[in-house]
Amino acid sequence: MSRTLRSASVAFIAAFALSSFAGGAAHAAAPTTSGGESVAAPSETRAPTCLTDREKKGKVYTTVWITNKCKKIYRVKLIMARGADSRCFSIEPGQTRSHKSRGVSPYLERVSLC
Repeated sequence: MSRTLRSASVAFIAAFALSSFAGGAAHAAAPTTSGGESVAAPSETRAPTCLTDREKKGKVYTTVWITNKCKKIYRVKLIMARGADSRCFSIEPGQTRSHKSRGVSPYLERVSLC
């Protein structure tokens, strides 16, 4: 093995080990609820309770319907656990929108404002 290749390999392994250690420490410091669920990032705002949701759960796909019972338009994103999140979309008062998520028994974790 050439000297340059060996030096690059050692540098890569050292960088990987440091990033793994830093990632583990950062993950351990993440805030959680008493149930062990992670808390939403401070920059993320949860949707108001006048936005209601309904789910049809399946083993591979879950469909979520969200209805705006508020008096104003909101931009929301559906955050799914074990599935694909939705894009940000607008929902007008009285409107119902749906999102179909694929994953391993996906379910709606939360609705966030965009």
